[in-house]
Amino acid sequence: MNLDINKVFLGKIVSTHGVKGYFKIKFYCKNEIDFFVYKNAFMIEEKKIDLNKKFSKGKLLICSSSQISNKSQASVLVGKEIWVKEQELKKSSFKEYFHKDLIKCLVLDNSNVELGKVKAVHNFGAGDLLELDSDYKYMIRFADLKEENIDTENKIIIFNQVNTIY
Repeated sequence: MNLDINKVFLGKIVSTHGVKGYFKIKFYCKNEIDFFVYKNAFMIEEKKIDLNKKFSKGKLLICSSSQISNKSQASVLVGKEIWVKEQELKKSSFKEYFHKDLIKCLVLDNSNVELGKVKAVHNFGAGDLLELDSDYKYMIRFADLKEENIDTENKIIIFNQVNTIY
């Protein structure tokens, strides 16, 4: 295994489906279109895999692979993560961020007082929220941040909290 490869997990095989070697995938992307953007780069463990969507069932994708021909072969994949190499990632616009780029960013208020570092990014259905690793008692709505105040290269975010505390 090459430890220098940064893996980005896009989904997980959660179960088999039928007897033909189909399997169910829970994808972590916003939608299945975003998931299949990386179709030519999918990996499971350390092997490249081709995935072909057969149909959707609720929030799961039912897929096949030319490398899997029966249920017992598919069952070996259950619980395995689907990932791509970090260098394969594509941003659709300049104003798009990967959660991993926001993690560990130092968050300062508009007076340069340190609020904490981003510990996690959550989304409970109403947009992304930044959780800090300090006693700052609020989560920060990502939508309240100004583009020019996000510097992922230097790992600094300036948060103008005057207009955002409710």
